[in-house]
Amino acid sequence: MGIGTTTAFRWLQDPVFQTEYREARRMAVSQATSQLQQASTEAVQTLRTIMGDESSPTASRVSAAKTVLDMSLKAVELEDLAQRIEQLERNIQKESDTLWR
Repeated sequence: MGIGTTTAFRWLQDPVFQTEYREARRMAVSQATSQLQQASTEAVQTLRTIMGDESSPTASRVSAAKTVLDMSLKAVELEDLAQRIEQLERNIQKESDTLWR
């Protein structure tokens, strides 16, 4: 970065700098996540190709199938959790609205 360790440490103690630094990190992670999501279609196609290729080693085919199943189950779990959280948030909002009337 072109600054000394002492300067970096001092900046990290500054609340304004901390806020800006966290935002920059969030943006970097968001961009990386977006790139991963864009590559996921290709990754799934690769797994499907390996699973269906009878000339691929059995271990590779099993590994690809296991990965597809694992990721599918995780996706369902995440979707279920998101729905449950949304329902809890709606319930909390209703209770809050009722208390303040």
